[in-house]
Amino acid sequence: MRCNSKSPTLPGRGSRLLALGLFALLIAACSTIRLGYNFADTLLLRSLDRYVTLTAEQEQLVRQRLAALVDWHRATQLADYAAFIQAARSRLDSGNITPAEVLAFSEGLNARMAALGERAAPDIAALALTLSPAQIDQIDRKLVDDNAKARKESLQAVAQEVEARARKYTERAEFWLGKVSDQQVQLVRASLASRPVDSLYWIEARERRTKDLVAMLRRIQAERPSEAVAANWFRAYFRELARPSNADQRARAEAFRRDNARLIAQLANSLSPEQRAYLDGKLSGFQAELVQLAQRGTAG
Repeated sequence: MRCNSKSPTLPGRGSRLLALGLFALLIAACSTIRLGYNFADTLLLRSLDRYVTLTAEQEQLVRQRLAALVDWHRATQLADYAAFIQAARSRLDSGNITPAEVLAFSEGLNARMAALGERAAPDIAALALTLSPAQIDQIDRKLVDDNAKARKESLQAVAQEVEARARKYTERAEFWLGKVSDQQVQLVRASLASRPVDSLYWIEARERRTKDLVAMLRRIQAERPSEAVAANWFRAYFRELARPSNADQRARAEAFRRDNARLIAQLANSLSPEQRAYLDGKLSGFQAELVQLAQRGTAG
């Protein structure tokens, strides 16, 4: 079985348009949570294979570590995720969503992703400690190639009219809402037209992050720290991703979140009864899967 790589991936920049898909915290590209759990090792190894050729011993390490991580996630996180979705569903039913509430919801998502990153850091560190210089070079080359492609796309995006960008946002909205009205498309257009086109800024930030990651992998390979120390380096890296220490980068990220929050609140308050039912059906389905998976873990 395969994940659909074209499925919306919520943790990404544009995909926060409708960030109510909490299931993306686990396996962003998969169509169902259960699929992500049942095939977590295969999916992760397939993803890693895009960047580095692992040895048989490294693959076994990944499978063992991931099995423990999934057990922890099932036992300690899923019930909270389900409750978080239920709270969002209840708030949507009440109407009159404010940008501040959208930002609070986004912070809740980020906090849950941070908890997963904190728990996974020792597992990532364990793998990093086994990487050879040649493997790190392979990762570096793939990241450079990915960044070059992203930069090319960003340059093309700079030349795009608001209409083209609005179509992309609308497609993401339709995953969650079904058919989007002309008035809602106009909301998207107006929001995008009022924002600066800063695609190059974001690709430069991406390039900095990947360079920092490769530098950390090389440092781990050279200094051979303990797993605990390497895990703390990864935790610091994740925290920097979530909240940049650079004041200008942090201000840009916060401005982007505020703009998106205003747009999401406008869309949420413009939902027709049919769209509201469609969105609630999506969320209730994810919530039910989370509850079932959590109960299965408790029973096991």
